[in-house]
Amino acid sequence: MGNKDITTNFKLYKKFRSPHSPDQLHHIAFKTTNYDAMVKFYTNLFGCEPMYYSEDIAFLAFDEEHHRIAIANTSPALKRIPFIAKLILSLKNWLNRNTPDIIGLDHVSYRMTPIEKWFEFYNNAKKRGLKPYWTINHGWISGMYYKDPDGNLVELFYEHWKNEEEFEKAVTDGGFPEEPVGTNMDIDILYKMYQEGADYETLIKKGNTVPEGKSPVSGIEAAVKMTKKYK
Repeated sequence: MGNKDITTNFKLYKKFRSPHSPDQLHHIAFKTTNYDAMVKFYTNLFGCEPMYYSEDIAFLAFDEEHHRIAIANTSPALKRIPFIAKLILSLKNWLNRNTPDIIGLDHVSYRMTPIEKWFEFYNNAKKRGLKPYWTINHGWISGMYYKDPDGNLVELFYEHWKNEEEFEKAVTDGGFPEEPVGTNMDIDILYKMYQEGADYETLIKKGNTVPEGKSPVSGIEAAVKMTKKYK
């Protein structure tokens, strides 16, 4: 793809709303044969409470809305399908959990502000036994991605700008759109830097957790080799 195919419009930020826009993104819903583990994961990750729970479906809330996550148990349907189809489905589910998808939904993302809240979420989740599967500095935002029991990714990110006026500079200084994926990072090292009082500019710098003498894992390679922090 040549540069002529790249489109950028930074002026949309805070200034655009489609006439067909919904009020808000309200909830996400999953179908799973791994029902108990999925309910436990999202309850643990976000501190959810069930608005409704049964053996068939759970509606989980983590704020004032009636539910933000729905999880449907499809195990009974799995038991009824023919043996060959069940083998194919089992292989498909294994591939979904263990290899990068090339089609379909990649992840669901949640913003956290300010950066202190992002680090607090990481530290508290770690105490509950949850560690990010992938952490990456996208250049203009930094994200940590948790993997649920079915292999779905959930991103928690913070933005590298503090107000609307800083937005375009933060995006372009971060290397976007020339390199829109980012650089893998080590969240444990980054958190230690934060605890030791590193300034904000240091915390948002690409490659800041790569040891001296090593090279960063960036771009598409970072998205494919998510757990590789440097090379």
